[in-house]
Amino acid sequence: MKQQLSAGPLGPVAGSRVLVTGGDGLIGAQVVRLLSELGADVTSFDQNAQEATSAGYPPDCSRLTGSVTDRDAVQKAVAGHDAVVHLAGLAGLDRGSPEDIYAANALGTFVVMEAAARAGVVKLVYASSINASGLPLNSHPVLPTRYPFDEDQPIDITDAYSLSKHANEAAARALSRRNGLALTGLRYPLVRDITAAGGTAFARHIRRALYDDPRRQACEGWTYLDVRDAAAATLAALTHDTPAAPAVLVAAPRTYLRQQTEDALRRFAPTVPREFVPDRVVPVRLDRAESLLEFHATVFLEDLDPDLLADLDELTA
Repeated sequence: MKQQLSAGPLGPVAGSRVLVTGGDGLIGAQVVRLLSELGADVTSFDQNAQEATSAGYPPDCSRLTGSVTDRDAVQKAVAGHDAVVHLAGLAGLDRGSPEDIYAANALGTFVVMEAAARAGVVKLVYASSINASGLPLNSHPVLPTRYPFDEDQPIDITDAYSLSKHANEAAARALSRRNGLALTGLRYPLVRDITAAGGTAFARHIRRALYDDPRRQACEGWTYLDVRDAAAATLAALTHDTPAAPAVLVAAPRTYLRQQTEDALRRFAPTVPREFVPDRVVPVRLDRAESLLEFHATVFLEDLDPDLLADLDELTA
């Protein structure tokens, strides 16, 4: 079924008023800085507000403290803004109980979307996840139905976090259809500042992840995104016209593996139907990110040092 485009993108960023929920978070703080550098009037709304200096905020950034599940606080925060970037939530199964995660992510997102629709904001960008399909965090040994997979990968969910992200995309469809609210969701993959400590911190993280749960990494297509690219994708989502859902997969175009992608697929998903994936290209279709957002990642692990790439032979030796 052909999806109807939402009402429209944000106009010039300079001079626009943008609310960023979760503005003290990893992606949120980078989005705040980027929008401020481009001349936007930015307000950060976060439940656990840090000192402005610790978050690296520009001195003229407004800061509000509150929960996205607090309807009155959210309505007050949204009022007067042209756009909302909704990044607040609990990012992962280790951030609280299933009830806490679902409430923060699903209810919190619905509250923000409702407030934005009532306030008549021009555009809302919301954080979804590569986990919206439910496969990476699934309690069963599932894999994608084929490679490369895309946003139409069939859903198979067993955990509260993935369920909350799927619910966010359903809420986006509903609010767009009911109110004409312009929305774009982003299915972020593993997002880190990959340049921290010269890339060694990220290199340790991916090696540990591959060792602990190789099936999950295969379900995510060995994808990642530097936080600066995550902010750039968020900016692109603000300024481009897209369907409200499904959210758009964004990632670096090459995996964090030293091996060719075909080698990795033969090792970890030998029975899954696939098209040939050349070189180290991610087995994930990024067509919608390119066509709808004109987004291309620019920060790559191998540019820091090719030795930072994870070697599957070392992990299985």
